[in-house]
Amino acid sequence: MKDQIENNEVDLYLQTLLEEMSPKAKSLIITFFGDTVFPYGGTIWLGSLVKFMEEFDISEKLTRTSIFRLTKEGWLSSKKFGRESYYSLSDLAIDRFIKAHYSVYAYDEQEKDRDWLVLFSNGVKPSKETELAKVLKKEGFANTAKHVHMHPHYKMEYMQDILIKHELQNDVLLIKGPIEMPMNKEMLKDMVHTYWDMNDVEERYQDFITKFRRVFSLKTPIDQFTDKQCFMLRVMLIHEYRRALLFDPKLGNDLVSIDWLGKAASSLVESIYASIH
Repeated sequence: MKDQIENNEVDLYLQTLLEEMSPKAKSLIITFFGDTVFPYGGTIWLGSLVKFMEEFDISEKLTRTSIFRLTKEGWLSSKKFGRESYYSLSDLAIDRFIKAHYSVYAYDEQEKDRDWLVLFSNGVKPSKETELAKVLKKEGFANTAKHVHMHPHYKMEYMQDILIKHELQNDVLLIKGPIEMPMNKEMLKDMVHTYWDMNDVEERYQDFITKFRRVFSLKTPIDQFTDKQCFMLRVMLIHEYRRALLFDPKLGNDLVSIDWLGKAASSLVESIYASIH
């Protein structure tokens, strides 16, 4: 009887969490593929995917429609064996997930790269520069002056991929290296808040922390959750964390306040993820 009550408490928490998140089907399916399917074989039967998505109140019709659209958009690839369809991440999606891996599962890896990357777009045509600026902003770059975009530790190989994709590799100037000028940390942090909206990012992290920290107030510890409960918690945890990360320019601990919530959110993810069996 006690176990039943505690399981009901966990189920109620997970259902409340799901209602608060209200995830979009396509986005949740991508999270599921990245965290659950890709690391363990990479391919799943459509029928199994439908069953998994039903745990998140996503109907079979909506799952099938979302899979069709994700395939059309290039995120998924499909194979047929007889009358059964199997799906996996496309090569393009795999590249994106490998790139995102260190943000989601190894937040502190960024601390190892201390070199700033500065891009000068003077040679880019105005129409293409507008498109490039949108891409760079999404990647966390600050547009500090006309034709100038900078980031404290963006990987050069990722930038090369962007430039090749947009056919701009011969139209920009890239400079990568440490800041040698005598700038103290307070000056750097003032610059950060001038060019990056960190308040919005912190609000998103605070919302994430508030939602998932509640799991530790339950009577049932995470290591005693059922397999189904662990599955649901893990997918929602990574999904919501991934959404928060999308708005984080990932500047590194040197450039943010000592109580930066990005670090707290990362630690929370590590703690919960390690407890899930």
